[in-house]
Amino acid sequence: MKDLPTLDIDFYSDEVIADPFPVYEKMRDMGPVVYLSRHDVYALPRYAETSEVLRQPHRFISSKGVSLIPEVNEILIGSTLNSDPPQHDLTRSVTSEPLWPGALHVVEDRIRDAADGLVDTLAKRRTFDAVKDFAQFLPVTIVAELVGLPDGGRENMLKWASATFNLFGSMNERSRAAFDDLKELRDFLDEYGRPEKLKPGGWAKRIFEIGPERGLSYATCAQIMRDYINPSLDSTISTAGQMIKLFAENPDQWDKLRAEPLLLTNAIEEAVRLSAPLRAMSRYVVEDSVIAGYAIPADSRVLVMFASANRDPRKWDDPDRFDVTRDVHDHVGFGQGVHMCLGMHLARLELTALFEALLRRVKRFELTEEPKVAFNNSIRAFSYMPTRIELLDEIADIPQIWTSNAEDDWIDVTVSRRTPAATDILALELTSATRAPLPPFGPGDHIDVQIQSGLIRQYSLAGDPGLEGPYRLGVLLDPDSRGGSARVHGDFAVGKTVRIGRPRANFPLNMEADHSILFAGGIGITPMLSMAYALDRAGKSFELHYSGRSADRLAFTDELARFGDRVRYHLDDGPRAQMLDVGEVLASPTARTHVYCCGPNGFMDFVIHAAEKRGWATENLHLERFGAEVNTDGAPFTVVAAKSGKTFEVAPGERISEKLIENGIEVAMSCQSGVCGTCVTKVLDGMPDHRDMVLTDLEKASNRQITVCCSRSKTKKLVLDI
Repeated sequence: MKDLPTLDIDFYSDEVIADPFPVYEKMRDMGPVVYLSRHDVYALPRYAETSEVLRQPHRFISSKGVSLIPEVNEILIGSTLNSDPPQHDLTRSVTSEPLWPGALHVVEDRIRDAADGLVDTLAKRRTFDAVKDFAQFLPVTIVAELVGLPDGGRENMLKWASATFNLFGSMNERSRAAFDDLKELRDFLDEYGRPEKLKPGGWAKRIFEIGPERGLSYATCAQIMRDYINPSLDSTISTAGQMIKLFAENPDQWDKLRAEPLLLTNAIEEAVRLSAPLRAMSRYVVEDSVIAGYAIPADSRVLVMFASANRDPRKWDDPDRFDVTRDVHDHVGFGQGVHMCLGMHLARLELTALFEALLRRVKRFELTEEPKVAFNNSIRAFSYMPTRIELLDEIADIPQIWTSNAEDDWIDVTVSRRTPAATDILALELTSATRAPLPPFGPGDHIDVQIQSGLIRQYSLAGDPGLEGPYRLGVLLDPDSRGGSARVHGDFAVGKTVRIGRPRANFPLNMEADHSILFAGGIGITPMLSMAYALDRAGKSFELHYSGRSADRLAFTDELARFGDRVRYHLDDGPRAQMLDVGEVLASPTARTHVYCCGPNGFMDFVIHAAEKRGWATENLHLERFGAEVNTDGAPFTVVAAKSGKTFEVAPGERISEKLIENGIEVAMSCQSGVCGTCVTKVLDGMPDHRDMVLTDLEKASNRQITVCCSRSKTKKLVLDI
């Protein structure tokens, strides 16, 4: 193992909090893991390792607490933040629903009106404190009302939130003082953590209304009220204040935003990246682990440095520069993985409402004094920021930017080119329909494509992930198409506008392997082509075996030629000598070699069976299936669509999804074979017969969801929330 770099600093000192960025840079330069000797913690200052740990919640856990102070962890264990799946998922499902994008529509107008009224008042004054007068306004008024705490709780929310974040650091004067505030919060929850004491219609009271139905105890319902103390308080206040500072220091970016107001959504994400309200938080290591070649012992702690990761030059070009056009969709300012910020959608709504109102009125921002830092162990923010604004000659007319229907997950693209790639295979190039660049993608990534309303298909991105430019898809015309490939081949003409989702890495490539073996069958070449590009660019060893019925059915062969003899073709109608001898290819399994396979199910089963027979480790075998083999046989049953008020029978051989559509009930679908999760639907009563390949064993055991495209029912009646 590598020798671990060590740094002897107090990460939570006033000096570091006042100006943390030189310390972050020093730690990133020292390495991907730095041991902070004063705190006995393994710090992760770079993006890659931060993201890696956040996406492994069962190895780097939160259920032993996320503070460096043992006494704090003993007190807070069991809260949503200090828990792991499945308990975390249960409690978060109760508290998060009012904060989902689709649920925020009920408060959107209220927040917009409050933001517009605030900015109108500040515009008349021309000078104000961007923290107390501006950034704190919505959280301490509107949001506090939405939570619905009694008056004594509402006025203390900011103090309690600040105390909680102080306790996530190490023991110092701030954390010692925070213990008194935490005791005050616990006393409040003991006294007022009862539904009769909470405001009717508030989010806090809602916990007691639905929590017991989902298996939460009365005591747990009272404790998870604290989930509403933090979301969209400190994060929103910190980012709102820092955005004023960023635009004052970068007037060209404000001009750019005024010229293109639709960039505001991206500008907020860039501000969250750069300001990174949450500095760092720890995770407990449950087993001996290796991170970036460094040994991390069990029963130790890693420090996930969100703020440093967001300025890692290995991830971001010129990372200290504020650029409202930068693609920052995967920043960690709101976290990553199961513990992503509970209130991030509400924070986005508040920030959008505030800066929409400013865009209508403000020409320039000026800081009239040096802002004062708010000293907190975990939150980066300012306590005082005197600001002067120069107004526009008249109020500008700008479009409404934020909507609460989760539309931001979709990107409008234009079909810029379509060419035949092989017999029955169409190559499509998609370019951004706006001036915004398309998000980068990784080897093996795929996107959702909206074929028509309610019909979604998933296609791998077939191209070089190292280059910017259009996305490319390869689409095979399926003779048994249920509307997907046939519609693409027939209707996706050059110039057509199409909606797509952001790239998703459900079939990731391990770039640390010594050697990679890629198997592609037919249209399965699409993810393998992007993998070949990535491996070749990185100078990695690989071989690609491409199988097909005949040469005319092999796609992208001109591009594959650049990889030379690392690509080998195996044709059903070719000479016997060139047939795929999978046993020979997989004869020597090693821990440092990984196998990737994509193609028809029969082809993949053939390859994987050969690999397993020769002793290949499961973790070294990676598959991407076109679809599960769907068995729709079984006894007939009744489906009740509760929201739609309709009841119908599903006979042997029929699909629930087909019957829903027949009865006029819209359901979004993609794979129609149980591998993508697009059609997952909530079950209110009954026991599903799970036949998919997307839900985990735990999710299946809970019987709370069903993939309606392929699964059936074990009970005579199945009640769905649709």
